Amino acid sequence: MLIRFLIELDGVWKVQKCIESHNHELARLEDQHLLKSYRNINDENAFVLKSMTEAGIRIIDAFTYLADEVGGRDNVGFSKRDAYNYVQKEKNAKIENRDTISLIELFKDRANDDNMFA
Repeated sequence: MLIRFLIELDGVWKVQKCIESHNHELARLEDQHLLKSYRNINDENAFVLKSMTEAGIRIIDAFTYLADEVGGRDNVGFSKRDAYNYVQKEKNAKIENRDTISLIELFKDRANDDNMFA
């Protein structure tokens, strides 16, 4: 069934479109690992990915290691792309955090030098 809603300005939800004949087959059990709703990097796998990449191991090699540990890529619980995205997100968070700390330190130094807040 396809249902499309419209939210009016006053916050009331109204059905804009409804097609009862619109339907899709459910994912087969052997394909469910490909669905975004079934993919998740748990804390243990996140730790392994983070540790291995920080040690200089390529992301694909870390993913392959995790897949081998659980009997194949279908059993890992996330895709290779998810692993790349996770590692990149972690790197970006570190950079942002360092940039923020550096900026705060810069402002503190300037405030002390210029007696801006004295």
